[in-house]
Amino acid sequence: MAVRQWQPPPGYYWKVVVDPTRTGEEPGMFYGGHFRWSDIVLPSGCHREARRIPCPWPHGTVFENVKTGERVVIKRGKVVRESKKGGQTHGRYADSGQDRARK
Repeated sequence: MAVRQWQPPPGYYWKVVVDPTRTGEEPGMFYGGHFRWSDIVLPSGCHREARRIPCPWPHGTVFENVKTGERVVIKRGKVVRESKKGGQTHGRYADSGQDRARK
């Protein structure tokens, strides 16, 4: 009998790999959870109300795409892509049609 490996639901490709709410052996609030890209990035509307919405993720949360291995980290309320060199970051990861088309 073949054992079926668990897979996230379609679209839930971003897994929390670093959770700042985690302490000791406690799993934290988000560790291991799978999320959609739209759950991570707030809508970038032009109106003032959209810009006033605080980032729901704690500073230091790291997400990893389970398909591509790409990582993004939450820094001061912004989603920032993690570079491959030593975990440094570069640039703000903006949600645009071009970014979605690359995935």
